[in-house]
Amino acid sequence: MGDEKENMDRERNVRQQAWLRLRGVLKDVYAVYGGGEAFLRKERQEFNEAMERREALIDAAFGKE
Repeated sequence: MGDEKENMDRERNVRQQAWLRLRGVLKDVYAVYGGGEAFLRKERQEFNEAMERREALIDAAFGKE
């Protein structure tokens, strides 16, 4: 039973170490955009603009302009 617990502890430690290595992995990518918040703001803006264009096309197609 001791070996089983040791194996579980070792596996948990391996998973935890892998998670810790992943933390901050996109830090450099987001830095290009001025940080994570700036990146998300830009993505939201582009998404909203695309949705507005699609809605305008749909309205035009159904004569709602």
